[in-house]
Amino acid sequence: MVSEMGALIARHGGTPYPAPVLQETHLGDTPEVKELVSDICSGKVQVMVFQTGVGTKALFDSAASLGKEAETLAALASATVIARSPKPAAVLRRYKVHVDHTPPEPFTSTDLLAAIKGLDLTGKQVAVQAYGGPNTQLIQTLEERGATAQEVSLYTWGLADDVKPVLGLIDALEDGQIDALAFTSRIQVDNLLSIAAQAGKEELLRGILADGPVVVASVGPVCTKRMLEAGFRVDVEPNHPHMGNLILALAERLNPDRVKTDEPPSPT
Repeated sequence: MVSEMGALIARHGGTPYPAPVLQETHLGDTPEVKELVSDICSGKVQVMVFQTGVGTKALFDSAASLGKEAETLAALASATVIARSPKPAAVLRRYKVHVDHTPPEPFTSTDLLAAIKGLDLTGKQVAVQAYGGPNTQLIQTLEERGATAQEVSLYTWGLADDVKPVLGLIDALEDGQIDALAFTSRIQVDNLLSIAAQAGKEELLRGILADGPVVVASVGPVCTKRMLEAGFRVDVEPNHPHMGNLILALAERLNPDRVKTDEPPSPT
């Protein structure tokens, strides 16, 4: 993602400063994952919620490693399948799994719940593929609607092995060398603060991102919510929560004349 995002930034005349704060770690065939696969195959899981493309692929990988991929796919054919966004939906299509419900943008938990408002969950067993971390609000709401809900993590986002680029970024922010800082997930906020805290620079960073000259951008509402909770300012948020839209909105904020010049002429 860093290279793709960097290419988008360069295309709009910017200079990317990559400083990854995340490292994706697959949890493998944990007891919880084995139980989930078993529950799907037995038909116990009547509603399956896929929240991320990474997690969806990880579930099918685990099913395959357990020798139950075909059985899992067959069982899902009889279940109600929900994809939170286009990313898990794309993985499901590759595996020829039908999707019954997909929420509209910006794909928040609230949007997901609204999309299945008419679905009777009374007495239903609902399994939720975790979105990098627990979502107590989602699980609680499903249970309030009569479901028995379980949330299973298939991967986590840990700190990057090499935090030197991040420490360099914090120094560059302090020196006023960075014009804009873009966040594409809520986990980035927590990990950035954690790295800053370990270096004794958390309060400095919070101050810069609350009141400093740098333009602070968020990919969408879920990320924005966490940024505001952390005390960060959010100057830019695109209308649609996609990375390309984020970079375009940022370019328009930083250099509107260039963006207008780059736009194709209107048809006559």
